[in-house]
Amino acid sequence: MEKSIFKPFLTVVVLMVIASLALAFTVDVELVNKPGVVMSLPDSIGDWVGNELRFCHNEACYSTNVLQGQYYIRDLELPDICPDCGESLSTMSWAEYDALPKDTEFVKSAFTNSAGERVFASIVLSGKERNSIHRPQRCLKGQGNSIVNEHMIEVPMEGREPLKVAVIEVERIYKTPEGSQTYYSYYAYWFVGQDRETPDHYARMFWLGWDRVVRSVAHRWAYIAVSGQREPEGREYEMEIADFIQAVYPSIIAENSSL
Repeated sequence: MEKSIFKPFLTVVVLMVIASLALAFTVDVELVNKPGVVMSLPDSIGDWVGNELRFCHNEACYSTNVLQGQYYIRDLELPDICPDCGESLSTMSWAEYDALPKDTEFVKSAFTNSAGERVFASIVLSGKERNSIHRPQRCLKGQGNSIVNEHMIEVPMEGREPLKVAVIEVERIYKTPEGSQTYYSYYAYWFVGQDRETPDHYARMFWLGWDRVVRSVAHRWAYIAVSGQREPEGREYEMEIADFIQAVYPSIIAENSSL
């Protein structure tokens, strides 16, 4: 517990020291626009078939539509046009577009396999400002979810060491005509830089500061997430996470990345 409490403070202290050095020695930072990820998710990978999401920013659609202006492109005649109002569709919801820097990039898809399993995958790519990406716990709680557990898993990867992924177990109560029902889900994520990967938000902030000061570069970091439904007890869902990440990983890591 104490380690968890003091970890962010230690990171802040280290970043303050780095920032002081930067001010002392006047470092010119080069903005590198070569992300470590590909900003697209495949139509299919292995046994998984994807269906990319689009969002309408017309208030009449996102405020009255049960899906809040959300559409799957396989269901549309024109993938970039809202079937209800005719306006252009976006890769992010209105709430995300309104809250984040305008150079933030998004891609989201839902994937299903022959076993009937379904996962949602997303990639968020930061722009010049750091607040394009933040800790997912904040958004999950803001959406009405309760976080019941957080832990780390290692996903075996061919030809390299295992990929460390953070996992959050979530539950949310919905009111239905039959009464209250609890939806149990998981949210797995990690961060990718041009030549770094970490499941830890504070480690990402450290490396962001380190690269700016020591290497005089600022990379665009990406945030990759995989989510889906789980049983109330047990961690069998971790096999689903590993299976999907192993399949999608080669498609979303950029060829110019040095990972």
